[in-house]
Amino acid sequence: MKKACFTLLCAVSLVVTSSGVMAADVTVDSSTLLGISRRDVSGASKETLLPATQFLGLTADKLADGNLSFHFYGWGRADLADKSFNNDKLAGSLTYGYLQYRFSQANANIRAGRLFIREGIVNDQIDGISARTDLPMGFGLSAFGGATVHTAHINGENSDGKGDVISGGRANYRYKGLLEIGLSGVFESTAPTLATRTAGDYRRIGGDIWITPVKFFDIIGHSSYNPETEKMAEHTYLLNIKPVRHLVLTGEFNQQRDQSYLYAWTMFSKAALNPDDKSTSVGARGSYDVTKNLQVTADYKHYKREIGSADRFGGEVRVNYKDNSIRGGAGYHYLKADDAFAIGATPSASYHEVRGYVMQDTKSYFAAIDLLGYFFKEKIYNESSAWEAMASIGYHITPALALSGDISYGRNPQFTEETRGLLRLTYNMTYNGIGGKK
Repeated sequence: MKKACFTLLCAVSLVVTSSGVMAADVTVDSSTLLGISRRDVSGASKETLLPATQFLGLTADKLADGNLSFHFYGWGRADLADKSFNNDKLAGSLTYGYLQYRFSQANANIRAGRLFIREGIVNDQIDGISARTDLPMGFGLSAFGGATVHTAHINGENSDGKGDVISGGRANYRYKGLLEIGLSGVFESTAPTLATRTAGDYRRIGGDIWITPVKFFDIIGHSSYNPETEKMAEHTYLLNIKPVRHLVLTGEFNQQRDQSYLYAWTMFSKAALNPDDKSTSVGARGSYDVTKNLQVTADYKHYKREIGSADRFGGEVRVNYKDNSIRGGAGYHYLKADDAFAIGATPSASYHEVRGYVMQDTKSYFAAIDLLGYFFKEKIYNESSAWEAMASIGYHITPALALSGDISYGRNPQFTEETRGLLRLTYNMTYNGIGGKK
C-alpha cells in the first residue's frame, strides 16, 4: 500500500508540474508540532515523550485549462524520546492526495487518488476514483470504486478487518431548495469471517433525506440496511427549528444495531454480538443569543444500550468582547448513568463535568486559558476526580506565520500526574498565478 501511495504521488506530481502549476493558485497549510510530556504512571517507570509531528496540506487550483486542481494533506511523526504511540518511533500517513477535474456543465466532477467518499450513507476513505453529475429534472448520480485504505495497525494481527476492494454510489433527486432524497450503497469484498460464517462480502444500502418546507425548519438524516444480517444497521436524524430570531432548537435521534452497523469489525474480531442488540441516543439542544455578546445553551441527551442507560444534561454560557477578539465561556454537565453503563474493572458511570475558558486574539499575539474537571460519583482507582489546566500563548510573526506554545498539568486515575508541553509553528498562505500573495 505504501508503495502504491508513493507511485500515486509521483504520478500526481508529474501531472501537476506538466499542467502549468506556476499559473495556478496555490494554498499551503503547514503545522509543525513538538510535544513535550512527562508521565508518572502508577506501578510503572516514568516516561518522557518528545513526539515531533509535521502536518502539511497543499491545494493547487486553476491547473491545465483552469478546471483541474490538486489536493494533498498528510502527516509524519518521529519520537525523539520514549515511544508515544504503539511500538513505532516513526509513523505517518497520507490523509488524501488526489486530482479533481470540474466540468463546465451539469455540476460534474471526477476525482482520482486517495480521497474521502461522503455520499448518503457512505463515509469511507479509498484509493481509487469517484465521479458525480447532475441529471435533468433534478436528478443526480455519483459512483466510486477502488481499494480500501488500511490505516489501523492492530498488535499481533495482519489485518484491520477491512476487505480489499470497495465500490458504491448514490442516486438522488432534488426539488428546488426544499427537498433532496437519495439512495446509496457500498460494497466491500473479501471481508474476514465470523466464527460461525464463511468468508463473505460486506454490503450496506440505505436512503437519506433533507427537507426544509419553510425557512425556519429542516430535517436531515439517513437510514441503512445490512443485507447480510437482514436487519437495519442504523438510523441518524437531525431536526433544526428557528421559531424566533436568535433562538435555535435542535433535536436528534441515533440508533445502531451493533452487529449490523459494526459488521466488518464483528467479522474480524469474531465478537459474539446479539443481532438484536442496539444502541440508541435521543437528544435536544437549545441556543439563544441574549445579546450580541452573550449566548446561552442548554442540552439533554438520553443513551440506552443493552447493558444500561444514561442521561447527560447541562448548559454553557459564552461571551465575547471587542469585536470577538476576547472570548470566554463556562459550562456544566452531569452524566447520570446506571452502574453497568460504564465498562471497566472499577467503573464510575456517573460524574460531574465543569469547564471554563478565556481566549484573546490580536494582530500581534493570541493567548488562552482552559480549565476542565471531572468529579466521579464513585472513585476510580482510588481517585475521585480528574482535572487538567492548560495555558497557551502565541505570536504572529507575519500574517501567515505564527509561533505558539501550550503547557498543561493534570491528574487522573490513569496517570497519577501528567505534565505536557507543545511548541507549534503554523504557516498558511495562498499564492496567485503570478507568484503574488493573496
